[in-house]
Amino acid sequence: MVFFIVNPRAGQGMGLRLWEKMKEEGKSLLGEEGFSVFFTEKQGDARLFAREITREINKENHREITGENPKETQQEIHRDYSGERNREAKAVSIEDRICVIGGTGTLNEVIDGAMLDNNSFPISFLPVHRDNDFARALQKGYKIPESLSALFAKEERKVDYGIVEGERGHRRFVVSVGLGFEAAVLQELLSMGCSICPKEKQRIRSKALSYFYAFVKELKRAKKIKGSILLDGEERMEFQHILFLSIHNHPYESGYALGCGASGEDGVLDLCLVSTKKKLRLLYIMFAALFGKHKSLPGVHCYRFKKMEIHLEQEVAFHVDGESLGKQKDLSISCMPGRLRLQI
Repeated sequence: MVFFIVNPRAGQGMGLRLWEKMKEEGKSLLGEEGFSVFFTEKQGDARLFAREITREINKENHREITGENPKETQQEIHRDYSGERNREAKAVSIEDRICVIGGTGTLNEVIDGAMLDNNSFPISFLPVHRDNDFARALQKGYKIPESLSALFAKEERKVDYGIVEGERGHRRFVVSVGLGFEAAVLQELLSMGCSICPKEKQRIRSKALSYFYAFVKELKRAKKIKGSILLDGEERMEFQHILFLSIHNHPYESGYALGCGASGEDGVLDLCLVSTKKKLRLLYIMFAALFGKHKSLPGVHCYRFKKMEIHLEQEVAFHVDGESLGKQKDLSISCMPGRLRLQI
């Protein structure tokens, strides 16, 4: 059984168009083996779907091992969700899996919600754009597969993911976590809807212009704070003028290569910490980060770790894989090496 989780709004409707393109092939390819499709409507849906799907699959696997008679069926997964289900003449045999059609945010929710304890449930990912941060980190010159058969024929990779823990619980992440200035820019973009500039009262149609507006606004408001980090329980460092921290499992985030050198398959995470008295230096640092040339600049500190603790004097803006999660000041972040079975 293949469980498709589709974000129809991803990429300005590309998620739905991509599913419509793949749907007929799915019917003929999967046949009697069957498939189910779940469409997300709001933030958090993909997380909920993934949790229910993997819970039911784990139940089925347990019944097969113990020989128990199934009292529930996988149809129960559909109890609360609208979707499509198809069982026709079997064409191929494909291992139970989730196939995600959407962006990095949708993939993050699926991985965060899935029950991965037994480390045996594969995930296929069909990004809506070829320049997706996660996809291009794993494969240079990435091209979106033209068909489901091409996707399912790809080699499975064992990929790392990260866990971030704080006062409000824990989350998994696949690309990056940010605190401070860069997370504040993201929050501002989300509050604007990437479309409205309140001062001029006009619609900003260009994403680049929206980002520039948010960048300048947050640069004016940015505050330097004191804080410390503890790497792998051994090396503690203190900083007096922290502007932001960016933690990476993969190199890219919103076009910036702040985590250049991160691979997602090496069992470690990469940290880029900017601490400088001069806020305007951020302009140069962020421009250089577009090309991954920022590491040697004054105020930039880069480290690699398996586990890190962050302690800041005050709360700052916080995001996980591009999802704004309010503010935090104390976090623990760790790498889970090779725990994802992934096709992309």
